[in-house]
Order: sequence, then C-alpha cells, then structure tokens
Amino acid sequence: MARAIAVVHLRGDVSDTRHAKVLEALGRLLPKVGVDGRGVFACDLRGTERLLGPAERVGARIVATLERVKIPCAVGIAERPFAARVAAERAPAGGVVRIRPGEERAFLEVLPVSALPLDDEIRDELALLGIRTVGAFADLDSGAVLDRFGRAVAVAHALARGVDAGEVRGAPPKRRIVARRAWDSAITAREQLLFILKSLLDGISAELTGEGIAALRLEARFEREDAAPLHLERVVLPPTADAAALLRSLRWGLEEVPDAGEVTGARVEVTEVEPARGRQIGLFAPDAANEDEAIAVARYLRSRLGAGAVMRTRVSDAEAPVAEREAEWEEAVS
Repeated sequence: MARAIAVVHLRGDVSDTRHAKVLEALGRLLPKVGVDGRGVFACDLRGTERLLGPAERVGARIVATLERVKIPCAVGIAERPFAARVAAERAPAGGVVRIRPGEERAFLEVLPVSALPLDDEIRDELALLGIRTVGAFADLDSGAVLDRFGRAVAVAHALARGVDAGEVRGAPPKRRIVARRAWDSAITAREQLLFILKSLLDGISAELTGEGIAALRLEARFEREDAAPLHLERVVLPPTADAAALLRSLRWGLEEVPDAGEVTGARVEVTEVEPARGRQIGLFAPDAANEDEAIAVARYLRSRLGAGAVMRTRVSDAEAPVAEREAEWEEAVS
C-alpha cells in the first residue's frame, strides 16, 4: 500500500469518556493511532493492506465499529494527514471519503481559505488581496508568502500546495513517564553513558509494563559541561516496553553524534505510546497476526542498512531435489 492516512472525525458530543473509548477501539483495530485533536484521530494505514484490505474497507470498518457503540464519525483518507483531516471534517456522518494519490491539491484548491490553519486577521488580509480560496492562496510565490507573513503562514501555504510531510503521532501517555539522573564528574566514555541510560530505562520499562503500553517515541536530553544540551528524539519500531530494545534505539541515536561531549546529566521521557501487543514480534514469526509490525521492523532496518539489506526468499520450484537452488530473493519492503 502506498502511504495512506485515515483521519477519524467524531460527530456530536466529544466527552473525555467518548474520546478515550474511541482511542481504545482504534488501537485494537489498527497498528498506529495518533490523537490529532479532541475527537480527531489519525491512523497510519501503511503495511495493513494485506491484513485488513484496501484503505476504503478499513475506513468502513472504523465507521461500523464506532456505530456499534453509538458514536457517529466520518473518515477521510489521503496520502497526507492535512488533506485526510479536511476530507473527514467535510464528510457526512458515516461517510468515508478517499482522496486518490495526486488528487489532493485539486481537492483542496476549491475550498475556502478558512479550511487552512490561519488566524482570522491573516484571512482578512488575504481577502483584501482578493484571495478567498485555497487554490488562489497556493498560487502565491512561496518566498513572497514567507517574507510577508512569516513562517506559520508559510506552513499553511505548503499545506495548500499539497506539501505535507507530517507523520501520524501516537497517543501521549496518560501520565508523564520520565526518568532523570545527574552526576558530579562529567562522563565522556560512551559505554559509561549507556550504562546509566540502562538504569533509567529499566525504571521506564517497569512503568510501561505496569500500564500495559509500549513506547513509540522517546525524547532524551543530555546536559553537557562543554556545550549546550544534546537532544535526541527516537521513534521505536516496533513499539515496545522492553528496556534492552529502548536502549538499543537510544544507542543508535548516539552513534549518529560524532562526539557527545562531557555529559553531566541525562533525562529520558516517553512522549508517545501504543497499547502493548502482548508478545514480541520477530521477523520470522510464523503467524501473521502482527504482520504490520514485522513490516515496520523491516522498513526500519532498510532505512538503516540501505536497499537490498532486508530480503525474503521465494522457492520457485518446491519439487526441486535441492529447493535452495530454486530460491529467488526479493526486497521485503520498498
């Protein structure tokens, strides 16, 4: 499946209870669900087609699932989160709107400028210039928009042009899951730093396990004696509560920093979580119940190791005397 984002927009009352109930229901249905606002949820559908079917079928299943608990909603599906959200906002209750790849700008350009995240005073100024639709706004020169209105409006201009690299962010934990430690003598050896991180992550792992959740994103801050603080942000795929896997992710992040400097303190926080799956997924697990997670692992390995590093085999002639000689290799993910 090409990149596909489904945005679920609730209708009617959106109480805390309803919001939590929908988040839980979507988490059981899909591998990656984020909160995009009160009563608005963004779901990343990449890697789910073989297991759940086409995006439209997934959208219909979401609507039917929430209808069973008497929560009306609409679903918008597009390659980019903003277009999917606009489609969901404008769809009737119970509707599923799919914007095909390459059609997002055409979908957006006929809408009023009010569809964009702009302050009222900016919309009024654009109206004075005769710009009342998203398409007219998108036709403006990007540099001119930045110079006249600033960065925030330039971001809205990029959305109007169908340029939206936003990723689905997972749900924040119900309470802050954070661990910190400081010390008197600066540390320069990477192995010493990793040892301290392990002790922090052991505590975080215990909290995650107790809550029945898995970390999707970590943020780490390292105080340094000889430089400004060092910040790392890591996406953990597949999401996990395992301390060793969390440490491995931070270690990979530190490996991308040539010199961490003289570190005097560390702070690690879990900023996004997903419901724990209950067991560790392996690339070679025989069951397909968590195929989407295996695909996520393969995709991450490919991003680290490059094309041709994550392969799967197919035996073209199962009756051959030596089946290995009839094996063909292909990319596990693209």
